[in-house]
Amino acid sequence: MKKQKHLEWLLALPALLALGAGYLVPLALAFYKSLFAGMSTNFVGLDNYTDLFTNYAFGLAVKNLLRLWCIAIPLNLVLGVLLAVFCVEAAGPRLRLAFFFPGILPAACVVMMATEGASLLGLEDTWTFHEESALVWMGIVLWKTLGYTVLICAAFLESIPGEILDAAKLDGAGFWQCLFRVRLPLIRQGMVLSTVLVIFNGYRCFREAYLIGGEHPHEQLYSLQHFLQNNFSNMNYARLEAASIVVVLAVFGAGILLLALRRTAQRRSRHENKV
Repeated sequence: MKKQKHLEWLLALPALLALGAGYLVPLALAFYKSLFAGMSTNFVGLDNYTDLFTNYAFGLAVKNLLRLWCIAIPLNLVLGVLLAVFCVEAAGPRLRLAFFFPGILPAACVVMMATEGASLLGLEDTWTFHEESALVWMGIVLWKTLGYTVLICAAFLESIPGEILDAAKLDGAGFWQCLFRVRLPLIRQGMVLSTVLVIFNGYRCFREAYLIGGEHPHEQLYSLQHFLQNNFSNMNYARLEAASIVVVLAVFGAGILLLALRRTAQRRSRHENKV
């Protein structure tokens, strides 16, 4: 047993070395440089982080990102689960691929389609400079991430044994009772995975936001990527490095939290299976 564990660590050693050389070393260097004023050797300690957390633009970007997640994640899960149930019960696998199709479209194509849709809805040509641009961008994020949730939840729904659903129906459970009391508890892991993908893709959809609003968009469309890019363009490297460290640590912390939630869901499902 010990030899097997040693062999596993030995096989993982190249990947760990690559992780250290490609991520941990640059992260450590960025943290070290963030303790100095700009490109100089003047040590300022945590002053760059104090400046970052009191910066209006950084606070605005974080607020917009949190608002996007608070809106996109619940809508994505609700619509994704309902559409997944429809695909499993009434439709076939082809419809699932249709929902997944928007996620692979180029950013320019998506923005062009959104622009045409905004025109059909009666929005003025200047909507990209107003708060409507943030609503359109949220719609794009939801549209591009919905397919992942449909595919994942449909796969988990199909893995539920038919005997469980038949037993629930024989006990008098209707559609909604089966959904909330039988299906949703059994696809918790798929919902957690879908949430992770929504968080990741919501942060990744910067190209669409940039094509809509440019470098200086409306306040409600301003994102962390805008903040990082603008500070890089202005050569404010000290604030940029501090922001990069904060973003990486936040993503790392969120990943640990989601892994803990996933393990909790696995333990609950194992306990329920034993019972």
